[in-house]
Amino acid sequence: MNSDRLTNKNILVTGATSGIGKCLTLKLIESGAHVAFCGRSDLKMTQLLSEIKGSESNYFYKAFDITNENDIITFVKEGTINLGTFDVLVNCAGANTARALVSNIKTTDLEYMLRINTIAPFVFMREVSKSMEIVKAGTIINVLSTVCNFSNEGIGAYTASKSSFDALVKVFRKEVRQHHIKVCSIYPGGTNTAFREKNNPDYLTEQSVVDAILTMITTDLNSTIDELVIRPMIEKNYM
Repeated sequence: MNSDRLTNKNILVTGATSGIGKCLTLKLIESGAHVAFCGRSDLKMTQLLSEIKGSESNYFYKAFDITNENDIITFVKEGTINLGTFDVLVNCAGANTARALVSNIKTTDLEYMLRINTIAPFVFMREVSKSMEIVKAGTIINVLSTVCNFSNEGIGAYTASKSSFDALVKVFRKEVRQHHIKVCSIYPGGTNTAFREKNNPDYLTEQSVVDAILTMITTDLNSTIDELVIRPMIEKNYM
């Protein structure tokens, strides 16, 4: 990864107040990027801000609920006004709040998962890509999951919501390639973040996933990593 390629880049990160998104945000600002970042929790946002080392002129932030489409659109507009046209979008935000057998999933729970994991990142991608099309350049990275690649019992709502966004991304990638926009997907396996119910030191670290994302961001102009699967060595449930 060539860190010089991050300097002065305008980058938007969702899900920035915890997990992979937080680790990525701190690394980007440390590397000289200009970052717009968002998360849902005011408390976690305050904690993140206390950990940032860098000039406030290099970042823009807001805590809000990404299930509100108008709030997303406003944030993208305000971020563009404060930092300029975005060179990169990284969709890190996601949730798995409906762990149940498919036969026991409540309709409201499925709808919420789709709004968080499908609709919200789609809106970010759609809105940010508008200015990228004008300048004929840009990189969009979507943090998906290996649930898009295999089925696992008990997480049907999460699997459906991530997989439906994955399908959108695959189509969008083809549609915007003519505008020189890179649309990349990373599929992490088990990752040891607060997202999980139990700590597992044998899983991927947040930094491992962030390092892979940074590689995707810093590819040269004539290359792109369309899809990347990253798994912990211990993981075998995909076989």
